[in-house]
Amino acid sequence: MCRVRPRSGCALMSLNRTNPRRDQNERAIITALNKLGAVTWRLSAPGVPDLLVGWEGRWLLLEVKTERGRIKPAQQVFHATATALKLPCWVVRNEAEALEVLGVEL
Repeated sequence: MCRVRPRSGCALMSLNRTNPRRDQNERAIITALNKLGAVTWRLSAPGVPDLLVGWEGRWLLLEVKTERGRIKPAQQVFHATATALKLPCWVVRNEAEALEVLGVEL
């Protein structure tokens, strides 16, 4: 096991921290999808949706937003381009909406 000693005055960072730029409901949505057997990957690039979800032989792109969250201009461009290529993206705000995209009812 490798241990790194912090320099004097430095605090250790927790590995369990959350990214403040990710929506707070994302973890609950991922948990709900994984319980069904879907696989999820967090994506991180300007304009790209938050999640790539593998479900029943297909890939789905999900943009996670809070109840009042809005799509940014770069996200609008990505969504329009993907939709024109018949690669739809969905905006989901809670677990129920994410499961609805997969075709699963609660």
